Parts: sequence; C-alpha cells; structure tokens
Amino acid sequence: MSTLVELVGAGELIRLDPALEAEELEWRSVYALARLLPTLQKELPTYVSQWRVELSPIQQFDALLEVFCAGERLTFDRMFKPLTHIQDGVWELKTADLRIFGWFVMKDCFVMAAIDTAFKVKSHNLYVGYANMAAYWRSQLPLDQPKFIPGEDPNDVVSNYDFP
Repeated sequence: MSTLVELVGAGELIRLDPALEAEELEWRSVYALARLLPTLQKELPTYVSQWRVELSPIQQFDALLEVFCAGERLTFDRMFKPLTHIQDGVWELKTADLRIFGWFVMKDCFVMAAIDTAFKVKSHNLYVGYANMAAYWRSQLPLDQPKFIPGEDPNDVVSNYDFP
C-alpha cells in the first residue's frame, strides 16, 4: 500500500497547484489521477461555457481550485451546491459548467477521478456512471487503508462550509 506522496512519486497521481497568493496557506489539497492529465491540459482549455457566464470553464476550474485549496468557506444554497455526495464515498465538485468526480482520502484532501462538462453530464445522465468509474479507479489505486471517507455528510469531508 502507498501514501499520496508515494503515488505522486510513482506517477499515479498528480498534486494540483492551486496557484495561491504568497500570503495564502493551502488548507485543502486536490490530487488528480495521472490519466486525467491530457483532459486537464488539452481538453479543458477548449471547453466553452454553456451558461455564457463571465468565466470560461478552465477559469472556473482554476477559481474553484483556488477557493477550495485556500480553505475558503464553501457556501451551499438551495440552488447551487458546489459539493454533493453521489454514492459510495464519491463526491462531485462543481462549477456552472463543470462536474468533477472523486473522493476524499482524508478530510480536506480530494482525489479527482473524472471531469466533464455539466451539459454533457446532465444531458446524458452520467452521474452514476462517473461515480462508478471513480469508485473503480479508487479500488485500483494502491492507497493505504482506508482509501476514502465513507458517508454523505459534508462535515466529514471538508471543513469551513456553510449549509443553510
């Protein structure tokens, strides 16, 4: 079994750099399966906003990464929840145009297994498929046990969030 640091060293995971300001501390961390690198580098920059929001999907991703890793309050409301439990310890982080699927290895430490456009995920009802894929890749990764935090309570996986 391996730790996150060992899996990064072995090239199985990539630690994402949130590009925080010099005075900001990284309170949370995000890793991605190495197989996502082509998607993050080549495909994500080509995505176009379906909602015609001010930020492009890649800018939304960068902003989410910065807010998440800086430990800023994740605000939940009735209309838009940036963090949602799907099934079996698989969570979805989201922006207006993106859906990011993965799991929490420990509190405030997210591992990305998949990313796609909100339009595609919604129009083809891919939530369960991506959740199953994330659970599969999680089971294949030689992580130390426990490999993920079980349950559906956001309090168990992230700190500093606001749920009305």
